[in-house]
Amino acid sequence: MKKKPIIFTLLSILCFIEPLIKVLYFKAATNFDFMVIIGNVMARNTFREVMDFWLIFPIAGLLILKLRRFTYFTFMGVLLYILHNIVTYEKYTWPYNSAEPFIYNKIVAIIAMGVFVYFLSPKARRPFFDRRIRWWEPKARYSVNLNCKLDNGHLCFPGSIVNLSHSGAFISYSPYLRVGDKLEIEFNFLSNVITLPLEVMNEHDILGHKGFGVKFNLTYGQSVMMARVIGKISLLKTASQHKETLTSKLAA
Repeated sequence: MKKKPIIFTLLSILCFIEPLIKVLYFKAATNFDFMVIIGNVMARNTFREVMDFWLIFPIAGLLILKLRRFTYFTFMGVLLYILHNIVTYEKYTWPYNSAEPFIYNKIVAIIAMGVFVYFLSPKARRPFFDRRIRWWEPKARYSVNLNCKLDNGHLCFPGSIVNLSHSGAFISYSPYLRVGDKLEIEFNFLSNVITLPLEVMNEHDILGHKGFGVKFNLTYGQSVMMARVIGKISLLKTASQHKETLTSKLAA
């Protein structure tokens, strides 16, 4: 199953715990009690001092974790600020109080710079900037009743789609299907013929209905098309529920 690249989650965690790492560095360097260290840290309370010690790296981590088109340039700005602080750091000044920035901060900054280089590629940016193809986010699933045709390359046979999402579907049981099979599915939706490649992932029951869970293996164009299909289904479902609610209120 596809997931969000692990480097983004790892980098976010490294950024979130960065203030704690600085406190641990101070503890190792001075052997002072933690309360003494925290007291000295809290004494530096100007906006920039608080920002540089407690907030700047966690902000970068949050932006990476929720990287979207509208946060992309903010992340780049925060990264440039971090790099500027490291490059222009003067010995024994805030926020490190050491001869040079901690190696931990340098490593995190280098990894973040790698993310910056990664995002210079439009293909790499696309999943983060287009919600329709962010495969790691949960997809809404809708109950449907669509006839379909399945083709395994040797045999074409009919089937029925019980529920549908952007990334997969639940198909009624067929003796011609097996877990692990890779096929093409074809179905009609609002006078449009939709053809998608899929893989049969598991066999299970839904509300007593026996069938197979399948995952679509989509190209970018197919992903955009399915986003439109699911969007239309969502609108139709919402309109239907609104109509039912209105009818119930009138009947009451």
